[in-house]
Amino acid sequence: MNIIKTSLLITLTIASSFLNAQSTPIAIDGFFDDWTPSLTTYIDTAETIDGVDLLEFQVTNDENYLYIRVKANQEFDLTEGSPILHNFFIYLDTDTNSETGFKVRDDYGAELGIEFANRIVYNNYTGTTAPQVLFSDIEFRSAPTVTSDEFEIAIGRNAIPDGTNALFPSSSVKILLRNRDNFDWLPNLNNVFTYIFDETPVTPYTPVDFNKTDNSFIRIVAYNTKLNSLLDSNKLDEYERIMKAIQPDIVGFVESSNTSTSYIKSLFDNWLPLGNAEGWHVRKHGGEVTVSRWEIIQEWDLTRQFPVLIDLPDSYGTDLLYTNAHLNCCGADDARQDQADQYAAFILDAKSEGGIITLPENTPMVYSGDLNLVGLSQQLTTLLTGDIQDTFTYGAGGALDWDNSDFKEENALQSEIRMSYTWRSDSSSFPPGKLDFMIFSDYVLTSEKSFVIQTEIMPTDRLNLYGLQQFDTSVASDHFPVVTDFSVNRTLSNPDVVLLENNAFPNPTFGDLNLQFKEFNNYSITIFNSVGLSVLSTKISSSKVQLNIDSFASGLYHIRIQNENGEHQVIKVIKK
Repeated sequence: MNIIKTSLLITLTIASSFLNAQSTPIAIDGFFDDWTPSLTTYIDTAETIDGVDLLEFQVTNDENYLYIRVKANQEFDLTEGSPILHNFFIYLDTDTNSETGFKVRDDYGAELGIEFANRIVYNNYTGTTAPQVLFSDIEFRSAPTVTSDEFEIAIGRNAIPDGTNALFPSSSVKILLRNRDNFDWLPNLNNVFTYIFDETPVTPYTPVDFNKTDNSFIRIVAYNTKLNSLLDSNKLDEYERIMKAIQPDIVGFVESSNTSTSYIKSLFDNWLPLGNAEGWHVRKHGGEVTVSRWEIIQEWDLTRQFPVLIDLPDSYGTDLLYTNAHLNCCGADDARQDQADQYAAFILDAKSEGGIITLPENTPMVYSGDLNLVGLSQQLTTLLTGDIQDTFTYGAGGALDWDNSDFKEENALQSEIRMSYTWRSDSSSFPPGKLDFMIFSDYVLTSEKSFVIQTEIMPTDRLNLYGLQQFDTSVASDHFPVVTDFSVNRTLSNPDVVLLENNAFPNPTFGDLNLQFKEFNNYSITIFNSVGLSVLSTKISSSKVQLNIDSFASGLYHIRIQNENGEHQVIKVIKK
């Protein structure tokens, strides 16, 4: 009688998964809104377990991948066994025959086993010559790269890990999850989960058009050039084709410590001539090199982070604070957190008067680069929310955007596929991951388009369309360029109200500066120097005023004028 009950339970479990199976277009990007409740879901029975408790998983597929979403009771790092201890495994019985493959349990014979804590992939076909293979051999993709209580995983359905045996020879697969640290099984003993692939075609992914949809959009590119590879003459053709295909306005290169600003400028003036006397503007801070078609008028020194103020054309009504970052890699969680804290404190300083930087209200801000976010999720949380951890050193945290909300992380997918990874090295024990980020003040800026370029997966017609070659990105670097087009909210950056009858005059000036207002009012006037510090502040009740700035150093200044109604106008003046 007990045997009958057990068999019935197994049959019902399998039948349930058969009924719910459905193909779905999933984006492996660390966002889970495409995992709907209608997808095949296995929920664990209630239990009390120390450590990481596996709660549930979902499964779906398309023609190329098996997708698995895993949910746990707490955060852990999928591809590291510490600092949150776990020994998480996924076993796939890909021929649904418990007598073949590795005998995990009496009801599972796994052809594939993945030991995540040590990044080992076991290929368990009988007679195989390659018992261990790489993540790349099974076309494995996952997200996020930081600690999380849920992860999404893709495994290639057409993979041949040992070069002989197809990974998925059957139309179904049995799936088993385990944390060997605490003997947590999902499904539990005497339960089997079987998934049948659904061959219904999913909606095809629409490739991204590289061209701007509006020439006024500001195109920013984050690109890790891998160990000064811009100096390698054998890679310059690849970089030239990539930059010409992107047509950037601002580029943040990292890992370029040995390059000079004059060298980078000469490359860009040759590749993408601007047709003016100045050409491209380049500033350097260690390995971070920022290239801009507009003048860089201020810069600041942070640890492995390079904020600069870019003088946008007057039509934008604002300047742009752009920070190019390359945070410490790998196990350096403490260092990365310190750098994230430092940046959050810098932005909070910029939003208030005084300190090392003061920005006019609603100045757009973008933070990008290879952030190496492969550890604790708190580092990304701090960069988005301003939740400073070392308050003794950096002060209390606070919301970073101008409306006291969080910054936004741009979810840039690959131009050709539903994946967000920006780094890939098929010989590495680590799977491809999202290391390069684009974070911005979405109160002032709107992301109009974003994409990651990996030429190796682009079809020939798309390569030809943009003048690219198949191996351009893999030859250039192991990172891919991340591209985002931003529009500026003109209502915020350049309000309709104009307080001055005419612009300040004379401009440029050697000393005296005249302001003629449209009406008599109470005005607050603040002048900021080239490093964003307030150098003059006054209040008047008048319809005009003459300011003497004879003692000021030569250079560019910003004047912020505000009336008693809170309306303001920002103008630029040059002191000779």
